[in-house]
Amino acid sequence: MPSLASGCNALLRNPSLQARGSGARVGTEPTALCPSSAPPRRAAQLAGDLRAIWIDGLAWAVMVGMGEQSIPAFAVAAGLPGVWAGLVATVPMVVGATLQLVSPAAIARLGSHKRWVVWNAALQAASFAPLIVAGLIGAVPGWLLYAVASIYWGAAIATNPAWSTWVGTLVPSAVRIRYFARRTRWLYVFQITALVAAGWILQVGAGWDAPLRAFSIVFLFALAARSLSSACLARQSEPEPMPKGLRNVPLRELAARLRHGTDGRLLGYMLSVQLATNVAAPFYMPYMLRVLEFSYAQSMGLFAVAVLAKAAALPLHARIAERRGIRALLWIGGLGLAPSIGIWMLTDEFVLLLLAQLFSGFVWSAYELSTFLMFFEAIRPEERTSVLTKYHLANALAITAGSLMGGALLSWAGGTAEAFILLFAFSTLLRLSTLALLGRVTPRPSFALPR
Repeated sequence: MPSLASGCNALLRNPSLQARGSGARVGTEPTALCPSSAPPRRAAQLAGDLRAIWIDGLAWAVMVGMGEQSIPAFAVAAGLPGVWAGLVATVPMVVGATLQLVSPAAIARLGSHKRWVVWNAALQAASFAPLIVAGLIGAVPGWLLYAVASIYWGAAIATNPAWSTWVGTLVPSAVRIRYFARRTRWLYVFQITALVAAGWILQVGAGWDAPLRAFSIVFLFALAARSLSSACLARQSEPEPMPKGLRNVPLRELAARLRHGTDGRLLGYMLSVQLATNVAAPFYMPYMLRVLEFSYAQSMGLFAVAVLAKAAALPLHARIAERRGIRALLWIGGLGLAPSIGIWMLTDEFVLLLLAQLFSGFVWSAYELSTFLMFFEAIRPEERTSVLTKYHLANALAITAGSLMGGALLSWAGGTAEAFILLFAFSTLLRLSTLALLGRVTPRPSFALPR
């Protein structure tokens, strides 16, 4: 990424670059980002930080594609019963989200967001070590797999709130939209590449005398990738270890903001989306494999097309956010999410479902980029870690609740093809109902974005 390594002047080559966010024009002259007292040093530090953030993200994407996505498959290959093999993707997430509630207190004790993020990233990398050993041995107890997955998710979720607070002090608001749009686009590319590579390794390993050893190779790549990510995190600067006025938002106060607060309304809307979409999301694969009788290649192809559509749409979404504002992009995503699974109820033609996945990837790209950017706009910097820590627990609970609702409905309806159609229709209705909450999401004009 040569353009990211060449300093402020290269990043801000176009002086007309804007980031409207809440509608205000933000100046983008290089001198606005590099202190006049020592511009070369500030330019070099900014370039190094942006490069490290970029590489950290790419390595993280490889870890997710190689490691995280392979844990449920490892549970199946290791012989865990069907229900327990499925729940390994959700139950440990709730456990991990509960464990990460210690984040605000731990950060206050450490006196640094960076230190907390780096330690948890290293712990997440280390969580793959027992899986590598289990793959080499050829067996893993169910309790150990759940324990490791819980540590993995606890470390993963614990990094997010602190990282969001920290990175808000590193990436200038003038370039934030375009920078993160480009970065996210490459994250999608690396994640899907890693996912395909992992699938190929596991497919080849399936013919070995000890097929679980193939998982050891995959998890070793994941460990190496997250270790590289941790090193990049450690190389980044921390101009403001503890934001001024840092405070822990009590749960009761945050709950009250769901009705009246800018940040609460945003998070409430996002939780409703998670609940509505996860009523159906966990059951796409069973529907494709068991009802439509698609091959693994066709099923993975449908998922891959959606991810590639996300990556392809990001430049357009970045321009929309810059010119029309982040909230306009959020509406594109929110309106598109509701009908995005409609075609699954109307046809079983593979080509038409490919088109549906292209549309789904487009709208999900808009939703994910806009909500990520809205974190910086709607949540006060001094409260961001505390608010997002509680949000991630609620998010894990929403995902789990949605999947349990969908599973109960599917079981009640008999698990037939018609039952899946009913499930998709129910998810669509829930997605439409989230638009009422989206209408309540507004920008916060009361504080300036960090520059």
